[in-house]
Amino acid sequence: MSETTDVRVGVDLGGTGTRIVLVGSEGATVDRVSFATVAERAVAVPSLVSAIRTLLAGRTPVSIGIGASGPVDRCGVIRNPATLPGFSGADLEGELGDAFDVPVSIDNDAVTAAIYEQRLGEAVGAAGTLMVTLGTGVGVAALDRGRPIRGTDGEHPEAGHRLVAEPTPPCYCGRSACWEQAVSRTALQAAAEEVCGPGAADALAELASRARGGQEQALSVFESFGNALGAGLADLQTVVRANVIVIGGSVAQFDDLLHEAAQRAYTRIDTYAPVPEIRFSRAGDVGGAIGAAFLEPRWYRPATG
Repeated sequence: MSETTDVRVGVDLGGTGTRIVLVGSEGATVDRVSFATVAERAVAVPSLVSAIRTLLAGRTPVSIGIGASGPVDRCGVIRNPATLPGFSGADLEGELGDAFDVPVSIDNDAVTAAIYEQRLGEAVGAAGTLMVTLGTGVGVAALDRGRPIRGTDGEHPEAGHRLVAEPTPPCYCGRSACWEQAVSRTALQAAAEEVCGPGAADALAELASRARGGQEQALSVFESFGNALGAGLADLQTVVRANVIVIGGSVAQFDDLLHEAAQRAYTRIDTYAPVPEIRFSRAGDVGGAIGAAFLEPRWYRPATG
């Protein structure tokens, strides 16, 4: 363990797992811990405070940043009872600020993933970055010279929830055919279980193994998934017009099986929008937490008084 004392705390609060990192002044990871996200409202925040305190082990943090599965409103409050019931509606900035007496910032986890890519990953030096994270759900963020692009009302756009042409399972957002239900890891896991057997814990890994071995049925699953991913990226790029597009989240590990189909579907817009090559994140499972450690206070606050 490093003896660094001045550290930033970064938290990636996902629907399935929570990751906490301590980041030194030069951006290096000092220590980290991961555990299943707590769903019970009564113990969720106290458990997070306890986990941070334990990881700090007496160190003094200079700040705490949190990236959370959205929506996260413009006041920094999670509004996501579907996948973060334990933290939805909680005053995390206030409660963690009181517990550690440091500035606390919170934002959508796609924003913190994008911050990581611009500082240390695939988008270093890019003026405009489009980040799409594929995990339990789908997160989308765009950075313009390091600053998140918001809606005109100051809220973070929930661009993972968009109507798609192909049928999908119903989405909790209310759509009967939603991009999140087509390209999340959850969707890929469901497709893997159809091929490898229902309830198979390692169905996704088995599907990937079969595809890399050349099995046509497995290859067709990744081909279809890549097509849906690329078509959705094309829609986003006509609006964002980014210099760099990065795919993150746990699905990024299958880039060798998805890249060609996604790039082919996405490149169909090349007559009216720029088409930079799709890049896949190499951050592993801690990029979002590291990005969260470098969050700045949200630039939009509602008028008070």
